[in-house]
Amino acid sequence: MDKSEPSASLRIVGGQLLDARRVAMSVWGPHRMEAVKSIDDVLYVNDSRATFLDATLESLGVLDRRTVWIVGAWNADMAQEHVQELLRERVSNVVLFGPLVQGSEESLPEHVHRTDDLRMAVFLARELATAGEVVLFSPACPSSNGFANYEERGAEFKRAVKDL
Repeated sequence: MDKSEPSASLRIVGGQLLDARRVAMSVWGPHRMEAVKSIDDVLYVNDSRATFLDATLESLGVLDRRTVWIVGAWNADMAQEHVQELLRERVSNVVLFGPLVQGSEESLPEHVHRTDDLRMAVFLARELATAGEVVLFSPACPSSNGFANYEERGAEFKRAVKDL
């Protein structure tokens, strides 16, 4: 994920073309597509500010590597075809550390793993990620699970990554 290198437009949502790198570069910073650390050629990215699914989909579209996605909740919106297509194209594994909304079970991808908390999700993502991948912490939901806000949630992610 090189912010300085221009790239072609990427198809990210519903067939719509966007210059995803340009969009992402304008919003980089604390808790939004923030590179935290690289370990064994796996990049850990804090995107805690992505409190809605659309923001997470944008982030997934920007990444130029396969992704282990740490998500905070799973809901019925994730069953939409454009979401499922993006997950098939970009995501190798999903680590869910929050609630699974009733009725959304059928939209879970093939490679989904559940944990009790964010710290365990980071450690599991470390085990699942292979060299060249990104571990993306992009919750796609408002803060909860014991976190007051996205800043606190992002800080916990960064602490867990630094403890790897």
